[in-house]
Amino acid sequence: MNSCSGRRPRIMASSLSLPQNTITDILSRLPVKSLTRFKLVSKNWAHLTSTPAFIAAHLRRSSSDPSLLIRRYRIHNGSEFGFWLITNPTRKFRSQLLDFPSDESLLRLPKIVGSVDGLVCLDVSPCYASDFVLWNPGTKQFKHLPFPLITSSKSNPIWLVFLGFGFDSFNNDYKLVRIVSFKRNDASPFLRVEVYSWREGVWKEIEESFDSTLLCGVPEGVVVDGSLNWLAIGLQDFADRKFVISFDMGREVFKRIALPAVTRFGNVKVMSYMGLLAIAVYPLVFAANGINMNRFEFWVQSDGEDGSKHWTRMVAIENFSKTLVPMGTWRDREVVIKHIGVNDRENYPSLLLYDPVDEGTKRLPVDGVDFCVEGYSYVESLVSVNEEAKMVVEQKHSRN
Repeated sequence: MNSCSGRRPRIMASSLSLPQNTITDILSRLPVKSLTRFKLVSKNWAHLTSTPAFIAAHLRRSSSDPSLLIRRYRIHNGSEFGFWLITNPTRKFRSQLLDFPSDESLLRLPKIVGSVDGLVCLDVSPCYASDFVLWNPGTKQFKHLPFPLITSSKSNPIWLVFLGFGFDSFNNDYKLVRIVSFKRNDASPFLRVEVYSWREGVWKEIEESFDSTLLCGVPEGVVVDGSLNWLAIGLQDFADRKFVISFDMGREVFKRIALPAVTRFGNVKVMSYMGLLAIAVYPLVFAANGINMNRFEFWVQSDGEDGSKHWTRMVAIENFSKTLVPMGTWRDREVVIKHIGVNDRENYPSLLLYDPVDEGTKRLPVDGVDFCVEGYSYVESLVSVNEEAKMVVEQKHSRN
């Protein structure tokens, strides 16, 4: 007993004699679960891993290897709801069911608005997207955000709500954007827009809006290079065209981006690819006018030699099955594709990864038969859901 107890101080002394930079470097490579346990080992380590500089360094490392966050529940009755993480994309995939907070408001099939820097924004409202929670699955922290300013009434009921959650690098701020549509007698809706600033901790309504278009498709915006992006269809003179409505989170202004003509004949999924705005165009399940495409096309918007933006088609796959639905990108370079309406689990996996460059596919270990499955990119972090997170954000992005 005496000899064993005599060894432990020498081990601790040896570890503590390492240079501070070395200790920081080693700890910054560890998962959040390990760091949480190590806080009990040493007060010095507990203090170190709680500093903004360390949290920022840890976040920079984890950002290079994101996981895929899956929201899944049974289609028919909403049972067996859960959030899953898929990790190790370059090796054998592993899936993990996340422990979800037991707060009563979070048990209503919460919807993911966005995932940024380890913070997951959830819509926990029964309707009108009016109640939000910020959740860090790694630290298990969560926080209810203030209620939005724009509400529904009998005289002026809300028609549709579109959302987006992202990081504003210009102002070092996380922002939640809420676009609320009120139906009018004519074809075009009346819009009101509000933004929640994580830095300020409050909502504000902005005058900026857009016209001649109607947001459609998935209500959650896609983050691309500091902007939030939604699919839209044209109205009036633009009735036969599709667009992307893009919101610059730094300047808080909208712009309309025209899409290639082929989008008129298929479904469109807006996504990010290698830091660029991208779209996947794929067959409609039902075509009202009888005109439908039978192929998958992947387009990326990039800068031309003259500085203007233009669309380039990277991939075209003929005879693309209607049961394959693009969901987004993982690691910003592989397209996540969901397989729907199939019972043969062996030959038809529920989720695939597709690489537009080498056109290779990989199977993901998520059973999606009879389930609704949605996927989002996620990086593990120590970023707090409370306001001190803004200090971390400044340190992380000041070194990028």
